[in-house]
Amino acid sequence: MIKITKENIIPYLKEHLPDFDDSLPVNISMVGEGTEEEDGDGYVNYIYRVQTPKESLVLKQGTDISRVSQQEIATYRNRLEYNSMRIFYAITPEYVPYLKFQDRENNVFVMEDVSDLKVVRFQLNKNKMFPELGRQCGEFMAKTEFCTSEYYLSREKYRGLQKHFENTELRRIMEDQMFLDCFGCDVDYSLGNNFADFASQFSKDSRYRTELYKLRRKFMSHADGLIHADLHTSNILASRDEMKVIDMEFAFMGPFGYDLGYLVGNLISQYCAACFKRFPSEQNRKQFKAYLLATIKSLIETYMKTFTLCWERSVKERYRGQQGLLQSILQEVMVDMPGYASMVNWFRSVSDIPYPDFDVIENKDAKRNATVLSLMIDWGIMFGRYKYQSADDLIETIIGIEEEFRKSL
Repeated sequence: MIKITKENIIPYLKEHLPDFDDSLPVNISMVGEGTEEEDGDGYVNYIYRVQTPKESLVLKQGTDISRVSQQEIATYRNRLEYNSMRIFYAITPEYVPYLKFQDRENNVFVMEDVSDLKVVRFQLNKNKMFPELGRQCGEFMAKTEFCTSEYYLSREKYRGLQKHFENTELRRIMEDQMFLDCFGCDVDYSLGNNFADFASQFSKDSRYRTELYKLRRKFMSHADGLIHADLHTSNILASRDEMKVIDMEFAFMGPFGYDLGYLVGNLISQYCAACFKRFPSEQNRKQFKAYLLATIKSLIETYMKTFTLCWERSVKERYRGQQGLLQSILQEVMVDMPGYASMVNWFRSVSDIPYPDFDVIENKDAKRNATVLSLMIDWGIMFGRYKYQSADDLIETIIGIEEEFRKSL
C-alpha cells in the first residue's frame, strides 16, 4: 500500500484525476499542521489539502496506525466513510462534500475542499453565531435516517446496509468508552479535589449507571437507520448560510435520536461555557445564550418536522395510516435524545480528555463553575427525559438548573 505524503501526492492525483492541473502553483498542507480552528481536533487519519487556482481538494487516507496516538486501527473505516458519504450525499447533497474518487487498494478517497466554511466548535468558542445551524442539522439527520430505515427501503436494501455498515471495531470504541470506560476514567483534578469528588459521584451512583446501560443497549441493538455516530460540532463546518458534515468513519445502522442527542449535548456544553466565560458585555452574553437555546429548539423541532414530512410523503404503504406509529417513534426519540446528550457531555466534562468548549475559559473558577453546571444539567436531563414532550421541556430544565445553581454561588 502506498502511503501518501506531500512529496508523492501530486503524481498520485494526476494518476487518478487526469484533469488535475499542476502546471499552476499548487499549495499542499496537511490537516493537523494548522490550528484547531482551521483543521478541527481530529487525530486519526492522514488528511491533505491540495489547492490550485482552479480547485481545492481534500485527500483522506486511513492507515492501520492512528496518526497521533500511533495505536492500531482498522483500515476498512476509510471505505465505510466513503460509502456513507455517498449515501448521505445522495439524500442531502447540500449538506455533504462532493466526492471525487475512491482508491480502495490504498484506503484513500478525495473530496471537494469545504474549508471556506468554518469548524463550528471553534467558532462557537469565539461566540460566533450560525443562524441556520439548527435547521440545517435537523434536516440532515432526519432525512438521512428516515431514507436509510426499513420504513423507506426494501427489506433487501435495509438488510444490506446493516451488513455493510456493521463497523464492529469503531463501534466498540463508542460502546466501551462512552458507556462503560467512563466509570473508570481519570477525573480531571486540575479543577480541584472538590470538583473531582463531585464528579466522581456520578460514576458511583447506580441510578445513573443504569440509565447509561439502558441507552447502551439501544446503541448496540437498534438498527433504525444509518447514523453518523460522531456528530459533534468539530465535524460540522458552516458559514452564515451553508453547512457541511464531515468525518463519517464511525457510521453504522444505529438508533434514531443518537446523533440528535450527541449534537444537543455539544450545544449544552457551549451554553454552560457561555454562562461563565468572558464576553464584551452582559448583553452579548445574554444574546449568545439565547442563540444557543434557540438553536437547540430549532434542531429538535426541525428533526421532528422533517422526519414527519418524510414519513407522510414516502413511508411504505403497509405503514401508511397506522394510527400512532409515527408518534411512538418520535416520542422514543424525544426520550432517548436527552439521555445521549447527557452521556456524551458527562464523559467529556469529567475526564481529563481536552474539551475545547470549556478549555477556552481562562479563569479556573469560571471553568469549574461551567463544568459543574454542565454535570448538573446532565443529571437533570437524564432523569427528566421521561416526561419531555417537546424541545421546550428540555430547555426549561436547562434554564431551571442554571437558575438554581446561580443561587448557590
